[in-house]
Amino acid sequence: MLNTRASERYAKSLLSLSIDNNIIDEINSDIELIIKYFKDSREVVNLYSSPIIPINHKIEITNKLFKNILNKHTLNLLLNLIYRKRDNLMFTILLKYKELYNQHMNIEESVISTTFSLDKETLDIVHDFAKNVTGKEISLKNTIDKDILGGFNLKIGDKMIDCSISSKINELRKKLINN
Repeated sequence: MLNTRASERYAKSLLSLSIDNNIIDEINSDIELIIKYFKDSREVVNLYSSPIIPINHKIEITNKLFKNILNKHTLNLLLNLIYRKRDNLMFTILLKYKELYNQHMNIEESVISTTFSLDKETLDIVHDFAKNVTGKEISLKNTIDKDILGGFNLKIGDKMIDCSISSKINELRKKLINN
């Protein structure tokens, strides 16, 4: 990750500001929206990572994209990063903010990977299981991964529960090769 110390300082400042002004959920929604922009649009990534694009263009584009949809504090952070030529850190700051927000709110990120989309009832069961394992609130995402062939992979924080067919086949292959 790029300059994590600076990213952490900016993220902590924004979190502190959001807690002080009692707008933590609003700022978090803003951060999630901006992260979505980064993940969905290569142009946004290029805009903020390019040192060639003039600052005034970046400011103008940022205002057009976000002025009426973001909280003023979130927008000010983005603009300050551009003015200080730290906009190349923007994505890492956003990710660090999410991490700090989750710690503050006692939330654990979880991802279940399956070969198909799970229904709400199954997701609720997985959610409850993950909550019992961690003792924290759970933010659960369901991803589709055709490479696992069947079964599932459940990632809860830094723990991985691998119950996929592909891992069982690989284990069997290793046993056959070693014997």
